[in-house]
Amino acid sequence: MPTHRRPSALAPSAPSAPSASSAPSASSVLALGAALLVAAALGGCAPSAGKAAPAGAVTAPLPTAVPAGVTLRIADQNDLLKTTLAAAGQDKDLPYQVSWSSFQGGPAVLEAFRAGAADVGFVSDAPVVFAQAHGQDARVVGVVQNSPDAVHLWTSPGSAARTVADLKGKKIAYTEGTTFQPAVLTALKNAGLKPSDVTLVKLNPPEIPAALAAGQVDAGTLTEPLVSKYGTGYQDKGAHELADDKALTSGLQLLIAPGAVVADGARSAALADLAARFTRAELWITAHKDAWVQSYYVDSQKLPAEVGRAVVANNGTATIPDYTTAAARLQRITDVLAESGAIGALDVSAAFDRRFDAVQAAAAKG
Repeated sequence: MPTHRRPSALAPSAPSAPSASSAPSASSVLALGAALLVAAALGGCAPSAGKAAPAGAVTAPLPTAVPAGVTLRIADQNDLLKTTLAAAGQDKDLPYQVSWSSFQGGPAVLEAFRAGAADVGFVSDAPVVFAQAHGQDARVVGVVQNSPDAVHLWTSPGSAARTVADLKGKKIAYTEGTTFQPAVLTALKNAGLKPSDVTLVKLNPPEIPAALAAGQVDAGTLTEPLVSKYGTGYQDKGAHELADDKALTSGLQLLIAPGAVVADGARSAALADLAARFTRAELWITAHKDAWVQSYYVDSQKLPAEVGRAVVANNGTATIPDYTTAAARLQRITDVLAESGAIGALDVSAAFDRRFDAVQAAAAKG
């Protein structure tokens, strides 16, 4: 959920190949803490079977008041949404009860939906696409737009590649089911390459810098603060960012809810209130980035402030897009995934519950 919403793994300044016998160190503990953040930010969803195909749009007007006795079960990721609301003062005087659960990554959030254990969750773009593609009815009830330039492609120290086209016949590391997957596919498409023109190597985000440093892959997907850490350790050895790695993702972060929840009057009323608070909290963070870094990265996640500042700077300034615009941006990465064969053809706009567009628009006006 990367401005602040795409936290990524913090690699040691000199990554090395993983070793089963290595003893935990201060740097590895710090790397683990930030690795948990990348799971929340990338929020991927590996393909899995859904229980039912998405149903049609819910057309009943959203209730204007939350009935007494409603509890909203929120599937958070590493306390990101919870801290966002609290930092912005949007967790006060809720007209419903809240039950928080914290997960690591989009797949876990969607699994909570399948188990009937959560009413709403916070994810990146990839989970929504894969959920719809595999028959899971997950609806978008909140949207924030961050930078589409937050995923970067860096080379190994020995690579002479300067553009994505130069990677033909080479190995590229990415993380399947996350924002990194459509990012790599988009980069290849923009360069006139097919996935079969390269070797795609599936790695977890914290493993990619190590693979790059060891020359096990020629290029790999990175986001902050991995970009800064890897660049600091290996730029003077020849590692560099590819020149044409811009606009590789949608930059969207989303509140999603199961179709049965958005169709339920009482819980949909609570979702509308949450979507409004989420909107105001996101815009508060836009104007209070230093306070957000302190609240989340330093106080909540016990990470250095420079980690938070790097992520915030990398991901730009959050805005609240209308749902037509957001759906079009998500459709672009959906089409790239479909063209690659990762999913079937899909109209992802069906996932957006347009009733919440008006809720967010009103909240954004103050």
